[in-house]
Amino acid sequence: MDQRIVLAHDGSINADWVCRYALRMAAALPGQRLQLVHILDGSVDRARIEARFAAIACECAQEGLHCEPLVRGLHGDVVRSLLEVLPPGCEHLCLCGARVASRGRGFLAGTVSERLLRSGRCSVLAVRVVSPGLLGCPRTLLFPLAGHPRGFQSALPFLHLFAASVQRLHLLRVMLVHPLLLRSLPHNEARERLRLGYAYLTRVADEIRSQAEAPPCHLERHVALAADWAGVVLVQAGKLGVQLILLGASERSLPHRVVYGNRLERILRDTACDVGIYRRP
Repeated sequence: MDQRIVLAHDGSINADWVCRYALRMAAALPGQRLQLVHILDGSVDRARIEARFAAIACECAQEGLHCEPLVRGLHGDVVRSLLEVLPPGCEHLCLCGARVASRGRGFLAGTVSERLLRSGRCSVLAVRVVSPGLLGCPRTLLFPLAGHPRGFQSALPFLHLFAASVQRLHLLRVMLVHPLLLRSLPHNEARERLRLGYAYLTRVADEIRSQAEAPPCHLERHVALAADWAGVVLVQAGKLGVQLILLGASERSLPHRVVYGNRLERILRDTACDVGIYRRP
């Protein structure tokens, strides 16, 4: 299978940080292919981006990776130009950065990364790098899961790409309860909800362990009853000392515009560790 990692590089230092993830993920693929793509929109000189790509290609050669740099002119806008060169299919992965856009619009809303996540062209992972020193090798990963029966299947390919570095994997299931009911929830009902949450995570953990490509890491399950999903994710990330939060995105959860209560925007804004937002076509 002609799998590849495609890094949408905008010429910024943030894209250089995301590149560390791209290098590690490309090394995990059978063909070890990394494609670098930059769209000339006038924000970065061509000579500068070509020099940066040459340095990355040299590093790829040293690590035995096949690197394909591509600097392309603007056709319409940046997203449209990127979509013209991105290989279709869920087996390919496009990496991009998640960072504050102009005029403080947010980390995803209104950005190239958000539009790529919505495109459905290929699998996409938007990464906010908080700790560049990790060099794309997180050892502790928090995986919040929504509980959908088929939801975890779409997450497995992304998890496999971190197999070489992750030593401790935390599965989290937040069982949402209306704020007005949370304090008065009967003990028996609370216990039953927690049981269902742990049962779901047990099935997921068994599935991870059954995968031949699953990471040989320590796996822990966490279930919480809460009215604030994003708040629990942030608290658990700090409590467990995780280095990466990996979150699935849906059309409903992706922000069309900045809303203070948007889960993804809130986690990207308040996180103390790296965050990856993934979506498969």
